Amino acid sequence: MLKFKKRKGFTLLEAILSVAIMSIVSVGIFQLLRDGTYMFNFATARLSLTGESRITMLAIKKLIQQSQGSTIAISRINANEPANSYIEAIMAEEAVVSTTQSNCGCANGGASLVTIGATGAPVQLFQKNGYLLSVYPQVLPGTDLTNSTQVQANTYYKTITLSANVDSLMFAFVDSKEGTAIAVGARFKKWIYKNKPPVIVFMRENIVVKRMHSAGFYYN
Repeated sequence: MLKFKKRKGFTLLEAILSVAIMSIVSVGIFQLLRDGTYMFNFATARLSLTGESRITMLAIKKLIQQSQGSTIAISRINANEPANSYIEAIMAEEAVVSTTQSNCGCANGGASLVTIGATGAPVQLFQKNGYLLSVYPQVLPGTDLTNSTQVQANTYYKTITLSANVDSLMFAFVDSKEGTAIAVGARFKKWIYKNKPPVIVFMRENIVVKRMHSAGFYYN
């Protein structure tokens, strides 16, 4: 008489427990990957925003130092923007600065060099709707500069975006050991995920006004 060996298998309870354990492990692995991706994206965005903030602060420094100190005025562009988030001056010479226009889709590539202003021309620098903008007049090529009527007719105002991630900006006059200076404080903010805290970078610098012949002023 033939004898059959009994084969042991999984019971229904064991199968259910196995599926439950695999589900818990899978959820843990998914959360680990999700958190790792978030941390990587956050660190990458913070590195990018830090670089952008440094480029922006350097541009602000060049514009202030290459302006006529006695013509510097601090205010704000309108009532919806922070107090003292606007500065204007007459340039002593043109300023060549780097911008981060590609971050707002205003230009191709990364940081780009632009020439802002001209000797004796006014330049405005201000925060508006999260952007840091510079506005200055330009004269069309071929204009007879000795003809005031032609110069006026061929002059237009150009706007350059220095940064697209300015959350708060403030200018203030201060006195330093080296002379009159402009204190600049800026907070840059960039959102990575809507339901996560944004990346925030703070920058502050006292910029000595090199061409100061008389005090600047505030106005509202």
